[in-house]
Amino acid sequence: MLASTPSIPSWVQFPRRAFHENMMVQFTEGMPALVHDGERVYFDTQAPDYTDQLTQFYDRYLKVMEAGDPDALAHFRISTAYAAGFEAFIQQLPAAIDSVVMLKGQVTGPFTQGINLLDQNRRCAYYDETLHDVIVKTVALKAKWQLTQLGRFQKPLIIFLDEPSLLGFGSQTFITVSEQDIIGDINEVVSLIHAHGALAGVHCEEDTDWSLLMATDLDILDFDAYDHLRAMTLYPHDLNEFFERGGVLGWGIVPTLDMEAASTETVETLLTRFEAGLDRFEEKGFERSTLLTRALITPSCGAGGVLTEPLAERVLQILPQLSQTLRERYGLEAE
Repeated sequence: MLASTPSIPSWVQFPRRAFHENMMVQFTEGMPALVHDGERVYFDTQAPDYTDQLTQFYDRYLKVMEAGDPDALAHFRISTAYAAGFEAFIQQLPAAIDSVVMLKGQVTGPFTQGINLLDQNRRCAYYDETLHDVIVKTVALKAKWQLTQLGRFQKPLIIFLDEPSLLGFGSQTFITVSEQDIIGDINEVVSLIHAHGALAGVHCEEDTDWSLLMATDLDILDFDAYDHLRAMTLYPHDLNEFFERGGVLGWGIVPTLDMEAASTETVETLLTRFEAGLDRFEEKGFERSTLLTRALITPSCGAGGVLTEPLAERVLQILPQLSQTLRERYGLEAE
């Protein structure tokens, strides 16, 4: 990561390394009443000390938010057992820091975390008012802990919320979840990120309802521009307002969800695909100059799903080459 993406490196997640690096488990340390039963993790709201654990959680939360207590925040750290890549990233950053423009961290978003964590009766925690609040606040605390760790390097920071489950929002499965629920949860986390002077982004999948996310306070929307570019073009009015308040699009143009595509696409073919995407946005009334100056070039998704290690490395090699080629073609300076 440091070699391939020196300008905006991020710490690496290894979901195949250990159960605890699964994105639904990785950011759960510090949550109250959480039971680990083999490879099942769930809330036990019937535990005898459930109320005591909740009280302790909120006490620590208030100490962090009101008093800036570092010991209380340390309770919500992301340990090496849950994220081997974070410690390695911190250790290796000093040698690479001169090339860094910004540093990126990430956390599983509140909606995805909330509907995938269950209670003892296998009911989504998101539907329990108390657990819902615990999850949102834990996501915020995980972001804050990363910001304090990465902030030591005195570089601008970005924290991304990974929200793949928002793809299902609007279906009958989540019919009782309102847009305002999701907007409020995301904005609670984003507010904390902004309070640290950092930018907040989100990564979602496929044909997510991007208009919902354009209504939040997020700064960056990272979408699958390789397979699902059309989804982002469906909301020109909302996107225009997002751009007007300084928003940025993360173009997930380097494929990671298809082994053949990851092994055969080149900088030249992806450049053609990217410029076809620009054309499509222009047809919706957007200026090419705005699209280019408000663009990040990213992988289409994580590399830990279907790719081999060599293919993951190939994606990371193509990524900066494509970005540099676009800068040179359009006369854009790296800032």
